[in-house]
Amino acid sequence: MRASLPFVLGLALAAAPALAADDVLKQALGRLQSRYETTRTLTADFRQSVESPTLASPLESHGTLAFEKPNRMRWDYAAPDPQLIVGDGETLWIYQPADKQVIKAPLAQAFQAQTPVSFLAGLGRVERDFQASLERDEPARWVLRLVPRKDASIGALTLVVRKADATVEEARITDPLGTTTRIAFANERRNVPLDAALFRFTPPPGVDVVRPPAY
Repeated sequence: MRASLPFVLGLALAAAPALAADDVLKQALGRLQSRYETTRTLTADFRQSVESPTLASPLESHGTLAFEKPNRMRWDYAAPDPQLIVGDGETLWIYQPADKQVIKAPLAQAFQAQTPVSFLAGLGRVERDFQASLERDEPARWVLRLVPRKDASIGALTLVVRKADATVEEARITDPLGTTTRIAFANERRNVPLDAALFRFTPPPGVDVVRPPAY
């Protein structure tokens, strides 16, 4: 039976939003990847909120961060709960002054178990490592959902990306247990000279060095 013209037009109109969404997603991913590839260093302020079914209220913190590609990073968490996270290219250090303890782990292995974080740490590529979808197309920003291709069960990464310059305004990491970590970024500076000492860490005297059993 030959399809009628109204029927064919109806199919075309029904398919148009999906095609448009695919085009928007492709544009957003291309802009995001381009900015990612042209960023050698980055510093910013951040605010973090952790919500979990096991927590009575969200855990709020803030501080500063620095990245130098491909795999050097530093997160300084301010008082009242100071913490320092340093990745020197080979080792991940998590220093907790109040506990007089530092956790030490191989950087690459540490992020194998946290793939949603790897893109932010300069260890991942968005289209290679993630199955991407467009969650929302807002007037001034895209909201993208990235699910790891290798193991979707370990969590997902949602990025709020500003259309004007492809800056990531917020990252949300959700794990299988229902814990959501939101990180909002501000005062970003790209491709500025950074002191190499930022990405080195030596445990202070009297601090216990702990290696997680998995490593």
